[in-house]
Amino acid sequence: MIRILIYLGALALLVAGAVWLANDPGSVTLVWRGWRIDTSVGVLFIAVVALVLLLGMLFRGVAWLRGSVKAFSARQREKKLQRGLITLGDGFAAVHAGQGPAARRLAREAGKLLGDSMPVQVLRKQAIALDGDMAELKVAAEALMERPETEMAALKALANRAFADGDINNAITYARRAMTRGETPAWAVHLILDADVAGQRWDDAIAMLDSIAGRDVFPPSDQARLRARLRIHLATTQLAQGQSALAAKTAQKAMDDGGGTAAIAAYARAMAAQGKGRKAASDIERAWAIAPEAALLAAYRALMPGETSLDWARRVEVLVQNNPEHVESRLALAEAALAAELWGRARSRLQGLTSEMQTATVRARAARLMAELENGERGDVDAVARWLREALTANQQIAIATPLPTSTAALLMEA
Repeated sequence: MIRILIYLGALALLVAGAVWLANDPGSVTLVWRGWRIDTSVGVLFIAVVALVLLLGMLFRGVAWLRGSVKAFSARQREKKLQRGLITLGDGFAAVHAGQGPAARRLAREAGKLLGDSMPVQVLRKQAIALDGDMAELKVAAEALMERPETEMAALKALANRAFADGDINNAITYARRAMTRGETPAWAVHLILDADVAGQRWDDAIAMLDSIAGRDVFPPSDQARLRARLRIHLATTQLAQGQSALAAKTAQKAMDDGGGTAAIAAYARAMAAQGKGRKAASDIERAWAIAPEAALLAAYRALMPGETSLDWARRVEVLVQNNPEHVESRLALAEAALAAELWGRARSRLQGLTSEMQTATVRARAARLMAELENGERGDVDAVARWLREALTANQQIAIATPLPTSTAALLMEA
């Protein structure tokens, strides 16, 4: 309603003005550069209004044109940005899939579309880290190292690349630098531990595992298992270096950590090296009663060096007395009986171990012992050949050395 009143008021004023100009038109004379124009005030007023309207339309047209150009440019930039973001996402997907050449190509395309932005730098760094050389990676990581938000990503890439190239010292340097930047990253702890394990620096690995960072990274169960495995390997190294007393203490700590039969076997070997084998015998016998293993048998044999085959057979009887029907017990008794030329006892212990009910490994071991039995007791060449063929058929792998672990993951996989 108010707008209508305003409109009617304006219209009334316009009509009144028009009537006034018609009743008293007046005259106007314009002289410019030899031109003379004689007109009335009303015509001049109308001309001025028309000129103002024309200029207004012109300005609006120019503004519309500029706005259209800006809108077009904005749409083009948005399309370019969208293509850049899609390319960037494809690049990170290629990095995740380990496709180095594709990731580097996509990083270049993303750089053309998005410029040298931080996400592009991160993608370029990760792409180079897959299969680029260290010098190229360092150049790509320089910009990331300058910002706290991206420094950790650069350090991880540099450390992993150095580790993959066998440059362990620099890999550890980068990882330790990352550990000084606030919250300790798990990858740095894993890398340092893996480097220590691969280098058989068991003491250093134990120290790292027992540090605050190590306790934060590994759950208690894994930490105890790793510590036990590390101490078993440390004890083995100490024993090889002639430090049998120290090896025994280390192995005893591994036993306390739940190192199982491997820790008991390491302790027994260390005690035997000191001439104190009898003290470890009871530990092996208790472990055998729970879980017989070949490593325990080997350690038990080492407790009494120089004993006769008959004495060894008697000691094996003592070892297996609490678990006599276990496959490992029967194989141990059979092998000891063979060495002592107790043919009947060996044959009785091997009975049934070559049947299809047993695993291929057990069948192969039993067949090999049967071949020795037939050869020693009867000299039956045909029977020996038959049993050896059965051992081969069972795909027995003899005397395969267990490689030393090269990472914490390998340690956790150890039996």
